[in-house]
Amino acid sequence: MRALSSLLLLAAIPLALAVKPEDFKTCSQAAFCRRGKALADRAGQNPDWKSPYSVDPSSLAISSDKAAFTAAVKSSLYPDIKFGLDVRVHHDGVVRVRMDEVDGKGKRYDETASWALLSEPQVSKDIQWTVGKKEVKATYGPKTDKVDVEITFDPLVVTLSRNGRSEVVLNGLGLLHMEHFRTKEEPKPAVEAVEGGEDAQTPMEVPEVHNPRSWFEGEEEDGYWEETWKSWTDSKPKGPQMLSIDISFPNHGHVYGIPQHATRLSLPTTSGQDFFYNEPYRLWNSDVFEYHADSTMSLYGSIPVMYAHSKESTVGVFNAIASDTFIDVAHPEPGSSYTHWISESGILDVFLLPGPKPADIFKQYTGLTGTQALPPQWSIAYHQCRWNYVSSDDVRSVQTRFDEEDMPVDVFWLDIEYAEEHKYFIWDKKNFPDPVDMVNDVSAVERKMVVIVDPHLKRVHSYPVYKEAQDLDVLAKVKDGQSEYEGWCWSGSSAWVDFFNPASWEWWKGLFKTVQSEPDKFAWIESTTDVHIWNDMNEPAIFNGPEISMPRDNIHYGGWEHRDLHNLNGMLFHNQTSQAVRARTDPPMRPFVLTRSFFAGSQRFGAMWTGDNLGTWEHMAVGMKMVLSLNIAGFAFSGSDVGGFFGNPEPEMLVRWYHVGAFTPFFRAHAHIDTKRREPYLLDEPYKSIVRDILRLRYAMLPIWYTAFHESSVNGMPVVRPHFVVFPEDEAGFAIDDQFFVGGSGLLVKPVTEKGATEAQVYLPEDQVYYDYFSGQTYRGSAKGKNVTVPAPLDKVPLLIRGGSILPTRERPRRSSPLMRRDPFTLTVALDKAGGARGELYLDDGESYAHEGGALVWREFTAARRGKATHVASADLAAAKPEAAVDGAALALYDKDNAFAAEVRAVRVEKLVVLGLEKKPGSVKLAGSELDWEFVPGVASGASKEGVASQLVVKNPVASITGDWEIVIQ
Repeated sequence: MRALSSLLLLAAIPLALAVKPEDFKTCSQAAFCRRGKALADRAGQNPDWKSPYSVDPSSLAISSDKAAFTAAVKSSLYPDIKFGLDVRVHHDGVVRVRMDEVDGKGKRYDETASWALLSEPQVSKDIQWTVGKKEVKATYGPKTDKVDVEITFDPLVVTLSRNGRSEVVLNGLGLLHMEHFRTKEEPKPAVEAVEGGEDAQTPMEVPEVHNPRSWFEGEEEDGYWEETWKSWTDSKPKGPQMLSIDISFPNHGHVYGIPQHATRLSLPTTSGQDFFYNEPYRLWNSDVFEYHADSTMSLYGSIPVMYAHSKESTVGVFNAIASDTFIDVAHPEPGSSYTHWISESGILDVFLLPGPKPADIFKQYTGLTGTQALPPQWSIAYHQCRWNYVSSDDVRSVQTRFDEEDMPVDVFWLDIEYAEEHKYFIWDKKNFPDPVDMVNDVSAVERKMVVIVDPHLKRVHSYPVYKEAQDLDVLAKVKDGQSEYEGWCWSGSSAWVDFFNPASWEWWKGLFKTVQSEPDKFAWIESTTDVHIWNDMNEPAIFNGPEISMPRDNIHYGGWEHRDLHNLNGMLFHNQTSQAVRARTDPPMRPFVLTRSFFAGSQRFGAMWTGDNLGTWEHMAVGMKMVLSLNIAGFAFSGSDVGGFFGNPEPEMLVRWYHVGAFTPFFRAHAHIDTKRREPYLLDEPYKSIVRDILRLRYAMLPIWYTAFHESSVNGMPVVRPHFVVFPEDEAGFAIDDQFFVGGSGLLVKPVTEKGATEAQVYLPEDQVYYDYFSGQTYRGSAKGKNVTVPAPLDKVPLLIRGGSILPTRERPRRSSPLMRRDPFTLTVALDKAGGARGELYLDDGESYAHEGGALVWREFTAARRGKATHVASADLAAAKPEAAVDGAALALYDKDNAFAAEVRAVRVEKLVVLGLEKKPGSVKLAGSELDWEFVPGVASGASKEGVASQLVVKNPVASITGDWEIVIQ
């Protein structure tokens, strides 16, 4: 959220003005990663390298339902140590591979998947198992698309193949290593030898004993039982638990995913020849304010999912592990990718995602971890925030200025200064004397407020939230497992709720109640249901902790060390807060909760943003790439601070950043307390008017965005889609990450992120017509791909409509999005070169869960050429696709005359615009009646030349947005 600032001077905490990489470990500074890298180095230097892990064929067992294969695994290094392997195939073709130590001296953390997964996956019973002398194989899928999972016995290798082509290989390079539990050996005393009588003793040298396992493990114990870094000492009572695994994609030249990192979408290499970065990607949720715009450093969240792509297929892996993890990426051969994952602790629990197309991968991954929660519609509109709006009157004045300048906004935010001494839930009455009245003034025009609640609790007994948490014994403990952990954050001396403890859950929900139902329990009665929540600092960020976080040997519920589950911490806080906000309303309304820290599955609970970015062109550009990476990793509701959290962007940069924000799923302007006020109404002309138009453009397109969010909530498709997702066979576009599509709408946007630019190069991958959204200028692509030059003056974002798209928009300016709920629609039909088009519109009440019972409108719009006429029609898509809802639940209950559809039946199409007709029509009719229309001649959609497209405008066609109708253009 914020850097350490001059406003908060805590003892022994230095003032930080920018990220200090030395505050965070590199691989060489973490003993477990050193061991893993050294293992890889030894393997690379030994042409005869062979993994010591093998399957015991005599232990093979295939379950009676033919869903799973189990076997014992042994290591030639430690023949007495037992490991167990479990391989099972899910109903959707996903393969789960688990390995853990069996009957050892301790237990590895094995609960990551239980937090990340939506539910226990359903296994397939339609698997053909074949057991050979050297391997066992599972085969499934249709004859034309056979998938094989082969487990080779000696050494242990797991290979997923499609039609005989290797797609994913585990331990193909022999880097699997699960450091087993062991007993710490005390140093042996020196052997004394007697020379020259009883009183004369000199030590005799003990000959050095060579470690016979050094070829694999190394000669020395490196940080097995204790590790010191800077001023902190990390005790390791369980000893070494490092888990290493190599995962190869032999026929895929691009890998994506493993957010969050400030880097390109197609991940650059970190090892091998000509590596791009000299440090592995790290997954360790960290408070890295003012982070570098091009780095493998860990940031605020971690999603250990990776996709590999080629023109033939897309595959992936989800590695369910929550401890500190470093990942190397290399391309040993053209068209192939190699990765090496080194984790501090945890079991091997890897899900192989077979694809074969991007849409299949997203469905498979979100089938495991859940789809993006469908947000309340107001939350995808514009949010105004800074650290801090300083008083109730300040909030009211900001709202007034937005209204005076005719700028739409839906949400105002309050940062930490609203809370007395940073005791969250407790208002600073000096500056916020009337919080409920303030919120009600904001909500009078159907706006909302978002208020921050961080996870650290000020350690004073006069603070009821802390006192209740202490009484419940739900606070995180130090390494003895008994004493409450004390750290320093915004509240000063602070404690942290352990959300792994189930006893904390109902208590946390109770804090958010707006009615005092239990006299002896705290409830936030100085709040309303129009207040939603911002969870920050939940990595957790701790100013005086190692790497600005919690010591790894701290203890959580169940006796688990913080090292085991660190990356889950932020998600559990986000989860419980989301449930708490939902529980405030009866019937429940959809909550909005923003999180900074996250893990796989966090998308089920709300939104995220990319943290404390800088007001620079580089951060503007990398923010888009990060959002694309998050979208393909399931977390669609994501965005970056518009304008940058730090700094004072010049007007040109701020305008360009508003264009970026307007085409980002989460659209929020935010700024540091030490920056100049930069609300858009403070801009001079022409910048102020340009930003007003940008905001209105976002609001006009809210139906498009909401439809994209609906699709994401159903099947996991990204809300913003990189090129490889839309055109998976176009190799020229696999690395493109500076232009993208908005859902399935056909909108292609390339925001400008360079100072002084007046035009942009947009890549068109197909022989199709594209239309400039604002001018109607046509651009023609090529089957081999083509770059076209698009004008990009400061007041216009390069925005094209792909031929064959129909866009539903609402063009009437309103102060907030809920005021648009009964506004009419404009339909823009952008004909493809064959004269056809298609689009969708999804609507519900935007705030409740009634849509889960079928209270919705889901329409399909089509345009098709029949003979000499073009027919534009509307049809009910919900009735046609009951299988398209999650588990079929919502649409199985769907009735086209449902309550919501009845409410909006009077909402109409007020304008129809058709781009690219060949010639002026002779008539335009609906149900046989002539409509009012105008035609401007221009270039036809099928023409080879470029120019401004022809435009037919049909005024007020009297077509209901909920009804079936057909307009005939002849």
